[in-house]
Amino acid sequence: MSWLRHLWVLAGLGTLIVLALMPVAQRGEVGAWLIRDALAVERLFPLFGFGIALALVPKRPAQIACVLWGIGLAAGFALRIEMMAALQQVPGAITHHFLTMPISALAIGATLALGRAPRPMLILPAALILGAMYALATKLSDPSYGGKPWVFLAGVVLGIWLIGAVALTLRAWRAGWFEIAGRIVGSWLVAIAVLYGGVALMGNKLKPKNAPPQNAASENAPAAQSAVPEADAFPSFGAPPPAAPPGENKPEFQP
Repeated sequence: MSWLRHLWVLAGLGTLIVLALMPVAQRGEVGAWLIRDALAVERLFPLFGFGIALALVPKRPAQIACVLWGIGLAAGFALRIEMMAALQQVPGAITHHFLTMPISALAIGATLALGRAPRPMLILPAALILGAMYALATKLSDPSYGGKPWVFLAGVVLGIWLIGAVALTLRAWRAGWFEIAGRIVGSWLVAIAVLYGGVALMGNKLKPKNAPPQNAASENAPAAQSAVPEADAFPSFGAPPPAAPPGENKPEFQP
């Protein structure tokens, strides 16, 4: 069945390459969204980590985790309004995509970083959380404002393809160092989640409280005080021209 794995990976890569090379005007709404929003690094990192986790756990927990990811996806789509109402209570959530990225990265990053023994159990709730957050992030970036289902379906297909491509490839090329690499990737995801989430939670607290007004420098600078000329600096400005000598045309008045 290795040819199916290669076909799965190549078909997805080929489609994305064709969309990337296609003129922007010909991509359509779904194609433009895939290239502009769906392939954002902050959205793909948790899915990439989930694919690694699926490759590092036994087959049965991996299958259950895939089912739970689908359940979380459906729950996130159906309960997105309730989820946003709950998450908006967190400072900075509304302006940072309702913290979908740090929540997803923290869940799957901890699953990878904590090691081989607890991973088969941790991957189950992580898959549920990851599916719900991915559904919410996909709907939030929908350019049709929820009016068309094709954008959400394209996001679901992209997520399934990426998770499957990573998991199937790593399972086929299983090596002893994959465990160490998985824990390193998990640590990175946890660090990214903490940094991104911390910045979002701090919000306006990072701005200086006693910042001088923007026009303070222009009001107090010596150059600003001497920028306006004195009233008698140009005495002839606006005065009518002198009378023309006899026999010559009268010059036109040009202030």
